[in-house]
Amino acid sequence: MRTLFLLPTLIALIIVAGCASTVPSLPGSQQTLNLNQQANFENNDYAFTAAINHIEIKNNQTIIVTFTIDNTGQQAMTLSAMSSLNDPIGQSYVGQTVFFSQIAPGHKVTQTGTISLPEGVLNQLSQGSTLKYRFQGTSPVPYEATWNIDLTNLPE
Repeated sequence: MRTLFLLPTLIALIIVAGCASTVPSLPGSQQTLNLNQQANFENNDYAFTAAINHIEIKNNQTIIVTFTIDNTGQQAMTLSAMSSLNDPIGQSYVGQTVFFSQIAPGHKVTQTGTISLPEGVLNQLSQGSTLKYRFQGTSPVPYEATWNIDLTNLPE
């Protein structure tokens, strides 16, 4: 009798473990974009686009990124944006976190963030580098977007 009780329990555990072992992609993750493309995110009544407007290099050590968040959803939203510049060999340089406070539906907000590089690193960055942004709102699931970037050939 005990065996009959354990068998369905074991089958249920195997099924649950099999379902839990498949790791879905993040709802907010996207493929790598070009600089002229915008990232689109949507989750329930929250939706927004993120676009890089301009990239500037100051003193060969500071990268200044201007980007816009457009609230295309039905709810007001607050976001933080965390950036990192990743070179082709896997080095990552983290930028300052930028906060977007109470963006009303149908409104856009433009902010500027910086990424500081150690001296001499800029010369090593070229094609194959990426600029990654992780956007965090009130949802525990972050939104992520990655743009290809060539710091030796930035658009005007």
